[in-house]
Amino acid sequence: MGALALVLVILLAIILAFIAWQGWQRLETQQQRLESVAQQAEASASMQALNELEARLESGETERDQVLNSAVEELRDDFASYRSNVNDTLDQVLDELSSEQDTDEREWLHAEAAYLLRLANQRLQLERDVEGAAALLRTADARLQEADNPALTPVRREIANELAALEAVPELDRTGVYLALNAQQERIAKLRLSQEIEEPAVTAEQRIEEPPEGSFQRQLARFGAELKDLVVIRHHDEALEALITPEQESYLRQSLRLVLEQSQLALLKEEQELFEASIDKALQLLNGYYDTSRSETQAVIDRLEELKQTQIQPELPDISASQQALARFIERRFQSRSDDGGDA
Repeated sequence: MGALALVLVILLAIILAFIAWQGWQRLETQQQRLESVAQQAEASASMQALNELEARLESGETERDQVLNSAVEELRDDFASYRSNVNDTLDQVLDELSSEQDTDEREWLHAEAAYLLRLANQRLQLERDVEGAAALLRTADARLQEADNPALTPVRREIANELAALEAVPELDRTGVYLALNAQQERIAKLRLSQEIEEPAVTAEQRIEEPPEGSFQRQLARFGAELKDLVVIRHHDEALEALITPEQESYLRQSLRLVLEQSQLALLKEEQELFEASIDKALQLLNGYYDTSRSETQAVIDRLEELKQTQIQPELPDISASQQALARFIERRFQSRSDDGGDA
């Protein structure tokens, strides 16, 4: 009985130990789960805080950029207003100075500069000569600089603005475009037409130049061979195009050459619409009557399309402001001289 009780006690102890170990394992698992949930919660809270911080930083940068841009715009406006006020004040002071100045021996420099400015305007408006007009403006500015009169500063300012406007006018290589058109004429003369040229018909009288000789059978065989050469039977699945006669070919090539010469004349006269219309007509003739499947024909068409885009009549600026400013300067000086003479 004692031994049995000892065995039962041992078994009970083993069972209790196993149950305790199972409970401990479950407790450890629960503890790990709680720690994992806590870490996830902390990570989520940290991410949310980080997102909020980024949003605040972005909002702060946006507000800072807005304030900075606003300040820059205000500074620009203030500077522009200040510069305008300074220019107006300077012009007013210089006008008063010019009206108070007496006549001196440098009056001829003013007159020469006025003449040069007038020539510059005429050269630009009538002849569309940008380089010539710019050279006249520079010469007039040199005369005003030689006059050494601070009251002429507004006039020289206008000349500087007009020189900058002339320098901005795109340059045109008129000679290069003219030679390019001439080169296309020479290439077109060697291009093939899309239609065959009609050959002169050969009659039986032209073929039988010698009188028949020999026996009757030989003469009959010769006549049959010549008759066979005269009659040619051709089978075509599609309708045939009418052949071009040599006279029509010559007229077509001559017309195309005249159209390109017209575009060259429009180039020299700076007539943009006529220049483009002439090249369009040349392209129409090429596409309609020449073999566009050949690479040399397509190369000519591409080159003419490129030349058509050339602006042969660029827009010219107005350079009359300096002339008007100098005219007002001279008028004020004469008015001041007249007023002084009347007071005397």
